[in-house]
Amino acid sequence: MKAWLGRLLVALNVALMLSGCAGFGASPPSERQALRGLADNAARGLLNEPPWPASSTADVTILMQPAEVDGHLPVPPDALNEALGRALLSHADAPHVLDWVPDAMHGDDGNQWLLQATLSADAPPLRLSDRVLQPYRLSFDLSQPGKVQSHWQWHANGAVDLDALPFDATEAD
Repeated sequence: MKAWLGRLLVALNVALMLSGCAGFGASPPSERQALRGLADNAARGLLNEPPWPASSTADVTILMQPAEVDGHLPVPPDALNEALGRALLSHADAPHVLDWVPDAMHGDDGNQWLLQATLSADAPPLRLSDRVLQPYRLSFDLSQPGKVQSHWQWHANGAVDLDALPFDATEAD
């Protein structure tokens, strides 16, 4: 009888341990996680070849204008700006980043740059067996107020998994 009880206790312990491990699965991606890869690549692209002298990056301030996002993409513009701002600030040699642009810019501060991010979906979605990928084009337009010659552009193409974005596609319309 004791052997039977011992086996039962061992089986119950194993079942409890296995059920506890089952709860440690990956949680669904959050808003920040879904855009993180896209934003990290964009920030790396900007900081690898900035339009300002690389030695003065710590003195540069980027003022982020509201992002423009294609209506076919279920990404709110403020979520894209937040992801880009976090990605830029995560680098050790990051410039100052403000998700704000004053109504009127005064003075001739050579260290301030206006950033306009545009996320567009120019191609139809790619339907795979387990997900839907949406090709995108991310563009940065950097300029200094009042300086036409300071205009600088950067582009990246890729595809984002629409199922990984927790946003409702009807909100984007």
